Amino acid sequence: MALWSDDEKQFEGLGNRAAARRDAADRDGVALARGLAVAAAVLAVVVVAGSVYGLAAGTRQKKLEREADKAQLSAELQSRASYTGIGTVRARSADVGGAAVVVATIAFPFDSSDRPFAEELGRKAPVLKAAAVSVLSSKKAAELTPAFEGTLKAALRDAFNARLSLGKVTEIWLSDFTVIQ
Repeated sequence: MALWSDDEKQFEGLGNRAAARRDAADRDGVALARGLAVAAAVLAVVVVAGSVYGLAAGTRQKKLEREADKAQLSAELQSRASYTGIGTVRARSADVGGAAVVVATIAFPFDSSDRPFAEELGRKAPVLKAAAVSVLSSKKAAELTPAFEGTLKAALRDAFNARLSLGKVTEIWLSDFTVIQ
């Protein structure tokens, strides 16, 4: 009988060792599963963050296009300037009796690289101001409403161009335009 009980103890030892190995394998499997879950979560965060950054920042091609547009706009703006030498003009309207007072600040764009034209504008500022007063004085108060703004700007442009010889005015800006009855 002694042999039989030794065999039982031997089988019990093998069973305990197998159970211990299964427990160790289960622990290793759980640890591996946790590690893989963490790696998957980190990868998902990296993909989402990269996508958000990519959408927010745009592609390199778009960035180069934006930079080229900025450079082109900057070059155009450097060659264009605003002539504000006429300043604020005050004139009486052509109404008989209760004439209205017109107050307008007149400016226009010009090519600043055209040196002779810029010099002519500087020399003829008083002449251009007198032309603006003449145009505004020739209009009745009803013709100085916002509905007639385009006509008024065209008349001012034509009056200025008639007095300039080295360049032309293409656009008129009216700021602080007021008609006081």
